[in-house]
Amino acid sequence: MIAVIPFLVIAGVAAGPLLTKVKPTAFKRALGWLILVALVFAADFAMKDGEPLWRMVAICSVLLGAMKGLVYVEWAGSQKLPLPRYGVFAFLWFGMDPRSFRVRRTGLSWQRDVSLGLFLMLVGTLGAWLVWAMGWRQIFVMFLPMSLGFHFGALRVLKGVQRAAGFPVRTLFPNILETHGIADFWSRRWNTGYSQMMQRLVGRPVAKCFGESAGIMAVFVSSGLLHEAAITLPVGSGFGLPTIYFTLHGFLILLERKWNRRLGKIPTLLAVILPLGWLFPPDFQTEVIAKCLRVFDFVSGMAGNLL
Repeated sequence: MIAVIPFLVIAGVAAGPLLTKVKPTAFKRALGWLILVALVFAADFAMKDGEPLWRMVAICSVLLGAMKGLVYVEWAGSQKLPLPRYGVFAFLWFGMDPRSFRVRRTGLSWQRDVSLGLFLMLVGTLGAWLVWAMGWRQIFVMFLPMSLGFHFGALRVLKGVQRAAGFPVRTLFPNILETHGIADFWSRRWNTGYSQMMQRLVGRPVAKCFGESAGIMAVFVSSGLLHEAAITLPVGSGFGLPTIYFTLHGFLILLERKWNRRLGKIPTLLAVILPLGWLFPPDFQTEVIAKCLRVFDFVSGMAGNLL
């Protein structure tokens, strides 16, 4: 049933332009979220007999496609994207700002992004190889080189490619070591495209009705639920732990606002790292993250055959 997944991804993406024609706004938003939930459950059903790693890839792909559609619905008005540009935004970029694809520009810098990204991909790959070779299976030790290679490396290269093509996209994962607090980390340092998406889809609508604090908590509880779909659903265990992780961080942001001071760099990084076992429960660590390292088994076998 894996052949169904591309069609589900396309359905989620295609829902964006179609939903822009729906009125009123509240019904449009509700319908968009219902489509997202239906597509995720369809992906889960289609992959019910699959390995957890491939279930995760399939569900995350469908989820990303549906979120692209939802973001486009919230952004679009009189400023809709031509279909080819929408395709680039939906399928060739991990960010969530359609505006970056509205007008192509010339003279954008991109070389440093590509060179730095390739370097970080190399460092991340070597780090992941070391983790595999040494048999280390602690969650942070496994996650760090993979994140370095993909989030900070591959996505930086992709940014450079998009900018070379004339699209003024921004860095999705800026330097997290410059963070000053929990709010700063989640809004400006880690996956800024996701943060922008959640503010557009959840934070602002909820804050408009119930106040800013409610909007903040809605963003983090919703983030927990989305990560349940991406993490606990594929492995069928650990349900609730990612939601606890993000809810905790929502409360920490409210405390920062109440105290009118930032938590600070070290406490923030510790608050992110120490409960990673909640974000990535044990079965996900062994069935998905650890199995990603098995690519080096294949590489090692190929090298042995060549020698």
